[in-house]
Parts: sequence; structure tokens; C-alpha cells
Amino acid sequence: MRKMRGSAALVMGIMAAAFVGWLVFDGINAMQGGNLGGQINPVVGQVGGRDIRYNEWNIFLQNQLAVSRAGDRGMTDEDVRVVTERAWESLISATLVQAELDRLGVGVTDAEVRQAFFTQPPQEMLGYPAFQTDGQFDIEKYRRFFTDPATDETQLLQIESYYRSILPRRKLQTLVESGIYVSDEEAWQFYRDTNERASVRFVRVNPAQLVPDSAVSVSDDEIRDIYDERVDELVRPASARANMVSVSLRPSPADSLQARERAAALAERVRAGEDFATVAMAESADSISGAQGGFMGKRPATAFDPRLAEAAAAVPDGEVTDPVETPFGLHVLQVDERTADSLALRQIYIPFEASGATEDSVFTLLDALEDVALRTDLTTAADSLGVTLRTDVQLLDGVDFIPGAGQLGVAREWALGPEAEIGELSESFENPTGFHLFELLGRRDESVIPLDEAGIGIRAELIVEKKKERAAEMAGTLLDAVEGGASLDEAAEGLGWTVEEAESFRRGDFVPGLGQGTEAIGYAFGGGVGELSSVLDAGDAVAVVEVLEREDATREGFDEVRDALLAQLRFERSQQYVQKWLASLREEAVVEDHRARLLAPENPLLAPTP
Repeated sequence: MRKMRGSAALVMGIMAAAFVGWLVFDGINAMQGGNLGGQINPVVGQVGGRDIRYNEWNIFLQNQLAVSRAGDRGMTDEDVRVVTERAWESLISATLVQAELDRLGVGVTDAEVRQAFFTQPPQEMLGYPAFQTDGQFDIEKYRRFFTDPATDETQLLQIESYYRSILPRRKLQTLVESGIYVSDEEAWQFYRDTNERASVRFVRVNPAQLVPDSAVSVSDDEIRDIYDERVDELVRPASARANMVSVSLRPSPADSLQARERAAALAERVRAGEDFATVAMAESADSISGAQGGFMGKRPATAFDPRLAEAAAAVPDGEVTDPVETPFGLHVLQVDERTADSLALRQIYIPFEASGATEDSVFTLLDALEDVALRTDLTTAADSLGVTLRTDVQLLDGVDFIPGAGQLGVAREWALGPEAEIGELSESFENPTGFHLFELLGRRDESVIPLDEAGIGIRAELIVEKKKERAAEMAGTLLDAVEGGASLDEAAEGLGWTVEEAESFRRGDFVPGLGQGTEAIGYAFGGGVGELSSVLDAGDAVAVVEVLEREDATREGFDEVRDALLAQLRFERSQQYVQKWLASLREEAVVEDHRARLLAPENPLLAPTP
């Protein structure tokens, strides 16, 4: 029990992640006064008329950022942007859920809290080592910890708050899901669709190969008709053009060599007699396993990275492996215990990471680029310092991916934001690929794509459709030959085509030559065995299909898995239903977002949220 008490801080650290998203609501409902930009704790947004105030939003965001930073993992500018936007959307959804709880009067009793406390441990607690016996969660250890008089009452109150927040939401979910029903017939249909198999032979007529462009024509009137039908969809998003330079922060060869030498030295220290757990706690870069003396848990061998499992299999229990390299870094392993199908491993983890000297050289280069670019332009700076310049990079509204930089929505937000001026140089934005500097060249507002531009794609689309129609006519001659007494092989050979075969496949599979979910696939499961189809759509081609054989699903096989299948389908449907319900709440609610105004640099009330 002393060991458990000593781990109390870590226990509550785990619980803190579980509380994120729920505890904030007590504060939201209790806040007083204030209006946009006019109070110490102003409104940063409204959801269905409910205020979200700066303090609550900031606490919520900082908790989310803290969870994302767990394990001593750094965060790039792009990571912060992504977490911030996800946190905002989560707060909106949770506020809508709270409004429904209030509207329906859903609450929780003290007795329900007590029962949940002792019978439904939070999911985050199940993997905590202090509550495990032989690698399995031990509920008695969990109960003893929280009934020990020495346990800090604050921790108990936090657990109670967790249940008072989560239990009403579970009740609400039960209400939302109460109308969900999956019939035996639906389950049978799903079973049949996923277990029936068919094999076919077919003749595929490819319009791209057999029908020349000159054989079809598209008129301007046809293009305009399609354009008029789709004009509401033919919208070009707002965009910006920029020059960009990127500087990677990868470990140098010297950094990687140093990591390998360090990992080898740590392995030798343990072999020389030092305690593995002590070395892991002091030296491992994995703070989670490191805090447990490097213990990674006891689990099936297949649950470990294959490289780790293979290295562990080559050494006796208690001995240390040479450093094992994975995409994550280097791992020095020790086997605590093994059975026929499980392993209990400890590790000392040494990542490949840039050294201080490497980082200094990168930041020196960035400073030099910025200095020259501010005095001249980014093109001159890149040229003078030997850095590759990407010109006229497109940044599209709603698209976070930037060619040459990867996921970098923070740069897109800067380029399309009202504060950035044409010709301005950005700060350096960091993401996992490195640091990126942008020079804004121009912006374009959202607009309808004009007919002369959209017409090019529409014309190409109509040509494909018409060529496919001609291909279907050509396939009709194949059927005529078969009706005249020729076999499928003879008819195909007479036209210079080939008969292909597709071996056993399921309804949802992709079948080369026939596509996925096409008419041709449907016929394989709906047509008679030995019968020849009409001309069918096969994705980018047409086909004539003959079913060779079909393996039908059986009711006996279905009955064996019926209960499990019904449970699976109910769960999947409930997940979909809850998501649709949340989406409908979101669609109906009026959401106002004042964060940009409040957190702008020129706003004297608030500093930007980090």
C-alpha cells in the first residue's frame, strides 16, 4: 500500500486526462457577467445561446495541450493548431450535450456514484501497473487504494466529479440509443454479403482503348447544361500564393552515431552489474515505462513490435539484448518473464534526435534567412544561403496539406488571415518535417469557377461517358454472336477480345477488371450460375459476365455467429446513430466564435493562448 500511496500523483495524472472535457462545465454554468472584449473574463464564443468564457476555454485548452505533451513529447506549431481546433470542436459538442442534459433533466444520485465508483473503474485506470496482478487489472487493489484512509481526499473528490459528469452522459446516450434495433434479417443479409463467394469469367470492353476520341463529340450546349446544373458546387476556395523555404531538423549522422554509442554503453552497464530498472528510470527517454523501471507490461508477444519480440526471443530471461533499432529509436531490452505466447519486457529507450549542436545550426540558418529576407526578399535569402526555394506555392482554404511541407494548416491560416499583408514574411512555422518560412505573394477570394475553366473538366467527363456508351454498343455485338450460336470464347476471339476469369471473391471485394460495388459485381451474386449477363457497368469499362460458381452462405453458419453478429451490428449502428445525433445538434445550434478577435495581438485584454 505504501507503494500505491507513493504513486498517487501519477494515478491522478492519469485521471486528469479522463477529466478533460467534463469538469469545465460546472465552471461554465457558474460564470457571471461580462461581454465580448469588455470584461476580465469575456465571452469567447456562444453555443446555442450559452456563453463560453475565456477562463473555461483556456483551462480546457491547456488541459488538452498538457495531455498531448505527455511523455515529454514536444509539440510543433502545427500540433498546437490541430489540438486547439479539436479542443474547440470538443467543447462545442460537449456544451451541446450539457444543454440536452439540462433540457431533459438527466441527473445522477449519490447511490449511483458510489456504485459506479466501486464497480466501473475509469478506462484510464485499467492499465495502471499498481492496480494489476499478473498483468491483469485487479479491482480489489483499485478499491483498496481509494478506501485507504491515507488517500488524499482531494483525489476522491476528483474521482467523484468524474462520475457525476460521466454518468448523466451515459444515461443520455442510453436514451439516444433506445430506438436502435437490428433485425435477424438485417444480420442475415450482412452475414450473407460478407460470406458469399463467387467466381466468374467475363469479357471486358475498355472504352479508353477501343473508342477513339474522334468517335464521340460533345457540344457547347451539353457542357453548359452540366455547368448550370452544378454551378452551386463549382466553387473555388479562397487561396493564397507564397514562396516557401523549408529547413529540416533531422538528426545528423553524428547524432545517430552518438545515440547508438549511448545505447550500447547502457547495455554494457547493465551487463556489468547495474540494476536494469535503476538505469531505465535514470536514462530511458520513455517517461511512462521509465517510471516503472522500464517495464512495458506483460502481453501477447504479437502485441510487441516484431523487432522487439524477435530480439527478446534470442536472449534468456534476465539477460540484456544489444540495442534494437525501430522507427522510434533504439531499445535495450530485458525479459522479465515469458510463456508460450506472452512476454513481460523492460526497455531502456534512446531516441534518434537532433543534438543541441544540430539544433543550433538549424536555428542559426533560420535567423540568417529571416534577416536577409527582411532586408531583401525570400528569393534572395534562399539563393544567398544555398537553401531550396519553392515558388508560387498554393495554400487553399480548408486544406491543411501544403506540397513540400506536409500538414501545415497554421501557415494556411496565416496566409489567408486578415493581418498578413502581401509581400510580408511569416514567422517560421514548425511541423514534423521541419521549419518553414513563407513570403506572401497574393490572395484570391472564394469564387465560382467560370465556364471556360470548368468546361474543360466537364468536356473530358462527357467524352468518357459517351465513349463508354459506344463501348456498350460494341459489347452488344458480342452478345449477338453468342445468341447466334457462338460460345463466349468464340465470340470474343472473333472480335479480337479475350475472356478473363476472376477466382473466388466476396461481394465487397475489389476485383481487377470488374471494379468494386459495380453492376458486374452485383451480377456475380444475383445472376444464375452458367448464365450470361447483359452488358454491365464495370467502373471505367463495361463487361459481359458469366457466373461460373457461387458459394452461398448457410443458415447453419449464420446461427453459429448470430448473437455475436447482432451485438456487433447494434454497436456499430449505435455509434453511427450517436454521431448523427451529435451532428444534428451541431447543425441546429448557432455557434459564434470570437476567439480571433479576443486573442488578436492588439487586444489589450488578453494575450494569445499559447
